[in-house]
Amino acid sequence: MKIKVWTDNNNRLLNWAYMNDSRSVGPTDDGQQIIEIDSTDGLYENHASIIDGQVVPDAGYDPDADRPTPEPSPEQQMLAALTLEVAHMKAVKSSDLL
Repeated sequence: MKIKVWTDNNNRLLNWAYMNDSRSVGPTDDGQQIIEIDSTDGLYENHASIIDGQVVPDAGYDPDADRPTPEPSPEQQMLAALTLEVAHMKAVKSSDLL
């Protein structure tokens, strides 16, 4: 399959898009590049380079670890605060019994 890649001055992959297979491989009129690849695996924007028309992902890059974790909802924050408060009250109560 053929894709069009946008790179920065250091050949770092900024963006990519599928291209028609009838397009020729090489530079485009708008300064980008069309390359041919077997799979889109490793096309990590900002975490790969294009070297000699090949996609080279950054060594050790884990896209799953790069996903942002969701923030706790206001309800979850409230429950956490109440849980801490109850735990604190139980700790104070148990120390008063000693």
